[in-house]
Amino acid sequence: MRSALALLVLLVLLVGAPARADPCTVVFLWPNGTGVMGIVLMQALAAPAVFAFFRKDRHGMSALRVLWPPLLSFLGLTAFSGYAALRFDPLTGASTGVNLGLLLPLPVVFGAGLLVARHIRRTDPGRYARLTEIDVERD
Repeated sequence: MRSALALLVLLVLLVGAPARADPCTVVFLWPNGTGVMGIVLMQALAAPAVFAFFRKDRHGMSALRVLWPPLLSFLGLTAFSGYAALRFDPLTGASTGVNLGLLLPLPVVFGAGLLVARHIRRTDPGRYARLTEIDVERD
């Protein structure tokens, strides 16, 4: 874990040096914006999954309680993500090029994740099924 952190620090410093950006007050803040965007996008993508889960069986609850909230969340989070991506510069204080470099990995990593999941699903269905298992008692 420490080596990964050291690599991240080195990467941030190497990226910030050509931009002549202060590593403490500027460069270390850049990945935070990307992280926030990633989390919001994951929440937006989870909302349709919640909708699909409850669409099959509402578990005795009303549609108003279990179907509409995930749909509205999806719409709101998607709209927020689009607005935040268009207005990313106030969050980072960086140039357009740096901001594109910070945001571009999000769809690339998402696409790579889809390809890996598809490969696992095709080649090892048992492993694919276990991807959603959580054993809270296991260390």
